[in-house]
Amino acid sequence: MKSSLAISLTGVLTALNIVGRISLVILPNISPVAPLTLLAGYLGGSYVGFLVGFMSMFISDIYIGPGPWTLITGLGMGLVGVLGGLIRRLQLDYTLTLVISFIIVLFYDVFTSIVLMYPFGIPPYIAVINLFIPAIQYGIPYPMGLMHEYTSSVLFVGVLRTLRRYLGDSI
Repeated sequence: MKSSLAISLTGVLTALNIVGRISLVILPNISPVAPLTLLAGYLGGSYVGFLVGFMSMFISDIYIGPGPWTLITGLGMGLVGVLGGLIRRLQLDYTLTLVISFIIVLFYDVFTSIVLMYPFGIPPYIAVINLFIPAIQYGIPYPMGLMHEYTSSVLFVGVLRTLRRYLGDSI
């Protein structure tokens, strides 16, 4: 990828992630960051994916509220972008891409939950279980982890299909 295209892709997707994350902060675990970071890795390669993921979390946390989690979530989302670059190399069909992207976001959620809960003395298995126990949001049981994985993987594959439809298989 040409450096000017990589810089443009990094800037645009990072900006979309920051604005999307800040504007959707009221909705629990629904955010464009994971799908657009996967897309950045897919379109621009693992390096671009890492930059978009890390910078999106780091910069948006400045507005949402930085803390010790900022570095952990930034590195985790950067890894999501790196893995997005690997998805392209595998040349999978849409169903497998959906499954793999679901697993990648699940890995991100498990990683960040374990690392962020460890200093508080919460055992790793409790941190992971809490991802899948529905929390009560607005009086409705809401499975935080599963919603994050589901919405991220579906949005990633949906955007990828749309781009392929209009731009062809060259992406």
